[in-house]
Amino acid sequence: MAFDGRCGIVEIDEENKTVVFDAYKLKKISGTRLAPILGMSSFSTPFKAACELAGLYPGDKANKYIDAGNLLEPVLRDHLASNKGVLYDALGIPAGTPLSVDEPVEKERCGYDHFHDNKVFGGLVDGYISVNGKRDSILEIKTSGARAKWDDGSGGDANVPMEYMLQASLYAELSGLDRIVFLVGFLEEQDYDRAFLWRPCAENTALIVKDKLEMEPYMREAEAWYREYMKNGYTPEWTDRDADVLKYLKAYKRR
Repeated sequence: MAFDGRCGIVEIDEENKTVVFDAYKLKKISGTRLAPILGMSSFSTPFKAACELAGLYPGDKANKYIDAGNLLEPVLRDHLASNKGVLYDALGIPAGTPLSVDEPVEKERCGYDHFHDNKVFGGLVDGYISVNGKRDSILEIKTSGARAKWDDGSGGDANVPMEYMLQASLYAELSGLDRIVFLVGFLEEQDYDRAFLWRPCAENTALIVKDKLEMEPYMREAEAWYREYMKNGYTPEWTDRDADVLKYLKAYKRR
């Protein structure tokens, strides 16, 4: 039988609403898991993040929204590389300054982690912006079907959701950089059904430059959470939002 992470479950404690697990091999805190751990995510929870880090839950099943994001990431990066003139004003650097949009090391070549020198935090970046041959900014690429959430109240799309700011700021911190370039592709619902036909242009994309957050307090809190739960082999309490994850875990225990 193929390996199933759920075999690491020691106990599903209904009374305390926690799962006890074998903490033999733990994953690192990536940018996508930071906001859930801190209770600041609209997509995930501390319990779900703990189950993912412990290898008990593989993450959400692929769907058309996830697939579109994966498919269009290189499309958006190539679009920016072909239209990098927009970066001069956005970054406040003189036109003609040597500038490049750099692809990250392929995930298969780096063991699915671009930050091997950190034992707790890691993850994969979408790219970098280099100026005068030196890395200047983290590139974070997003696709969104909810443009209104990015509305900054002044006719722009510069309201970056906090969970995305935390993700990109973590990668900037780990890379020793202070600046983030968000490239966002806005899709209509019908675009997700045929994402391979979608093409970025000035009207359906936004380029947003942000200074990274001061990450020390967020990382300190997340690392304390990691020591408390992951190192001791139990999860935070599950909530009603975790029904699907809990159903998945219990399905194994009934076998």
